Amino acid sequence: MSPATASSQQWKTAVHAYAKHLNDYIARGDAKGWKGMGDPKDPPELEALLPDMMSALRAANAERSDEAITAFREQWPPMHEATQPLLQDNSQGIGSLAWLANGGLMVRTGAWYEPGSAVMIHGLQVTDMPDAEMFGNSPAQLTTAVAGNGVICIVKNDDGSIAAKFDLPTGNEDLPPGHPSAEHDDKNADNSDKTEIQQLIPFDDASGVVVVQSAGIFLVAASGTKRLLPEAEDLAENMLEKEPYLVRLDMCHAAVSPDGQWIVCGAQDGRHRVFNARGDLVDRIGPHGEYPHHTAFFADGRHAAMNACHFYNGGTIAVDVSAFGGIDSEFYDEHPAVKLIDGSARVYASAPVGDSLVLGDANGYLWVRNAKGELQWKQHVGSTICSMAVSVDETRLAVGTYSGTVHIIDLTDSQTAPEQVGAGARRELRRWLFWKQETTPLAW
Repeated sequence: MSPATASSQQWKTAVHAYAKHLNDYIARGDAKGWKGMGDPKDPPELEALLPDMMSALRAANAERSDEAITAFREQWPPMHEATQPLLQDNSQGIGSLAWLANGGLMVRTGAWYEPGSAVMIHGLQVTDMPDAEMFGNSPAQLTTAVAGNGVICIVKNDDGSIAAKFDLPTGNEDLPPGHPSAEHDDKNADNSDKTEIQQLIPFDDASGVVVVQSAGIFLVAASGTKRLLPEAEDLAENMLEKEPYLVRLDMCHAAVSPDGQWIVCGAQDGRHRVFNARGDLVDRIGPHGEYPHHTAFFADGRHAAMNACHFYNGGTIAVDVSAFGGIDSEFYDEHPAVKLIDGSARVYASAPVGDSLVLGDANGYLWVRNAKGELQWKQHVGSTICSMAVSVDETRLAVGTYSGTVHIIDLTDSQTAPEQVGAGARRELRRWLFWKQETTPLAW
């Protein structure tokens, strides 16, 4: 690795100074209240240094050693705001992240509506997964579902063996006779790299998998495929229209409980629904926001979190699982089993850590809250967060953002680097840039 230069020193000084300003700003707001705080200063203008930074980053990656990447990061500490001039041509979503037992991290580049590909990261080694269209871990990470070529394979994470295979839903399952079918949707027929799969959630025992697609949310098992959303009554109502519309769910999402007994799912046009493991509807729960678009379970399975948004804000409720089957609440209803635990974050991704959930929001923040709503720590990583996964041993958190970046965070280390921003934040070990104009992912 080349020695520090005047450019790298200027960059480092500016990045550290701005991070200190933001951390001081956050500390004042947290201590005295945010009313009347005003906005923080604008980030430093570092665009002129970007060519030098990128040249040094590519050179460090060419050495293919941890020492070179560590030395580069020391000289050129990362800051999302400093790279914004490069993002218009480079950014993309990170559609899914999944850790394996051997420490490998699966990354699906591109959001579900974007062209993309899947890779495996292990250390600095990046391996293409050409047959993987989408993937996802089970709640306890005992299995991983991988979809490709119309088939879903459920793989045991301990030995890599295939535990089950299922056909991918076509999108036409359980449609009423005469209802417009998925074959009529040619909206993206010219884009073979695009996937309609938004989530894959296998059960830990490999008995089935929940598939989230714009054409519907499905429970797939050996007994067959069952549509969860839209509900049958909604499809029947659609058939009464003069021109029934094709099913295209917006912001559809789902989660499976740690014990495999419950499935919570939703889309932005209605309440969250709760199903049992057989796919029977047992409850409907009104959100504390306008448009539902995320749900998750806490690690102990006693509470489910459900988020709904309004513009760039949102509300997250924690729902007592023992009350499932007796809630049936409407939007913003007060209920003894429902508690608002966060009233600001528009959540796109989350991960259970200890007794808390890490909530990733549209402003690039991680908010770590328990089921009582108590904030454990918060951390800013960069742009809008779109995917997240915690390692099996809960020591590493992978966070994907729409800037095409994957952040690797050490959950055991609260001694952060000077360029990091937050309160009680955890140390970022590395970030990976999956940028469109780069020939290979770049470690930073």
